[in-house]
Amino acid sequence: YFDLNLNVTRPFTRADGVKDAEQIGFGKGLTYFDGRLIELQKEYAGQVLDHVNPFTGNRYADEPAIALVEVLNENSLLDNWVRGALVPVEGAAANRGHWAHIPPSYARDLDGLWNRWLAGRYPGRDALAAAWGGDLRAGEDAAAGTVRRLSPGEFAAASGARFRDEARFLAGIERRFFENMKAMLCGQLGLRQPIVGTSDYNPGYSALPMLAANTAMDVMDGHGYWQLGLPAYENTPMVDCPDGSLPALLSRGRVGGRPFIVSEVNETATHDYGCECIPTVTAYALLQDWDGILWCKYRGLYSGGAMMGPDPQWPWERQAISGVISIGGDPVRMSQLAAGALMFHRGDVRAAERLVERAVPYEWALDSLRAARPGAGRPYWLAHLPGRLALVHRTAIADFHAAEVAPAEGDVVLPAGRIVSDTGELTWAESPAGGRVLIDAPRHQAVVMRAGRAATGNMTVELATPFAAIQLAALDDRPLAQADRALLVAVARSANTAMVFNETRTAVLDWGGPPTRIEPVVARLTLTGLVGAKAVVVQPLDGRGQALGEPREAEAAAGGFAVALTPETPTTWYAVHVRR
Repeated sequence: YFDLNLNVTRPFTRADGVKDAEQIGFGKGLTYFDGRLIELQKEYAGQVLDHVNPFTGNRYADEPAIALVEVLNENSLLDNWVRGALVPVEGAAANRGHWAHIPPSYARDLDGLWNRWLAGRYPGRDALAAAWGGDLRAGEDAAAGTVRRLSPGEFAAASGARFRDEARFLAGIERRFFENMKAMLCGQLGLRQPIVGTSDYNPGYSALPMLAANTAMDVMDGHGYWQLGLPAYENTPMVDCPDGSLPALLSRGRVGGRPFIVSEVNETATHDYGCECIPTVTAYALLQDWDGILWCKYRGLYSGGAMMGPDPQWPWERQAISGVISIGGDPVRMSQLAAGALMFHRGDVRAAERLVERAVPYEWALDSLRAARPGAGRPYWLAHLPGRLALVHRTAIADFHAAEVAPAEGDVVLPAGRIVSDTGELTWAESPAGGRVLIDAPRHQAVVMRAGRAATGNMTVELATPFAAIQLAALDDRPLAQADRALLVAVARSANTAMVFNETRTAVLDWGGPPTRIEPVVARLTLTGLVGAKAVVVQPLDGRGQALGEPREAEAAAGGFAVALTPETPTTWYAVHVRR
């Protein structure tokens, strides 16, 4: 199934009738208010969605293989405002790329919209000055079109009323754009698929008014990466940072009453701890009862031509990691996707029992755009609510127009040390120095950890490899205690042949080439509590999931069956057979 994006990195041109096209990059932010850019987006939507597939006879707007239609990728006028991109800059050299500064010609257009909005809201200059507590400079008059927009450097000194008005104005543009696009897509084109506006993609600001604007659409969406290498990364494990982890950051974008998907997520492919990402995010997505995860991306080159890997002319089938978020050439991630898909689609981890609903007054949401995050690991912009909320309970935004902020301080009590989900199936422990995640569900059990010992209900792991993720998933839809077949995925690091890192392993100096190599996991696994088991056989598998070398019969151990994972037959996964 496809999430069909209508506007991602379109390079608008003068031939499109776009003014100053060479200065706007991908037009992010501008696509919300410029009339010609809006016309072009609608034109393209019609060209794509009205197209009839000659092989199936299906119009794309009716095609069941297209599950979602997404209007904009990582594009918000409010985000551009907060990051300073709505401060005009002259010249194409300063305006290339994703988040280009607004060119002066478009800044003047936005100034005009701003002043007309103010003139319609306030009967005159005196009324505006009174509403803003006198925060109106000499010469500023909406009727004359001379009221300035704020730059981020002016946020702190501006009156609350002035700041909120500009935030409300920009949020209104986003909301009206989405309403207008939805009316066109559903009315004119008869689109049948659910629609996503844009994603919550920047955890560096609160995004609450942007999320409110996106409720004009059908589905909420989030994006997140752990230490995306552009061009370097910290190379520290996510398991040491529960409050700032991907499950915590992504959880802030869910809105009650609407489906929630994560349409981009990953961890740097060359990261020493990258094996932690897929099992951890998948398990907590189930705890949160999210509706979909789309792992980004199969080929690792960055959209828009910005290089994050080798030569873009590498052939599709070349067996090597092709960029910092490459999946297709990485045996670690490809093996984990098999186990992760099984876990997610089968619902192996139960949804949290308690739902913590978050609510904010709309003016509080507007003010949050200029408020610094209240401490590290506070993705909900509340000093008393850390990100570990998402590791214990479900959470969603219930109201953007509440009378007061909720939950209030003291309403939710969260563990300070070992973090256990309210279902008891997920544990995040030993952070920040030696973080580990344990999944202990009947059909799926896993450890994500440094070298040492850990145990779940049916699996004890004594790990010698410095860092690894080991998963055991039943394959015959019964609990592991009763299953005859299981998939064991044991992975650590991967890298291309002759790949070269800097001294701190925080950047790739030379990507090398095929084949990709793995760090074999060295560990002793003891499987326990297997009802009626007489023997356990572990078969290494090759890249196609076929037998690789000789099977290994586990030795009888106290209360179970033990097998050693060794580098003699290097692989990422094994078939486990239980004889009864």
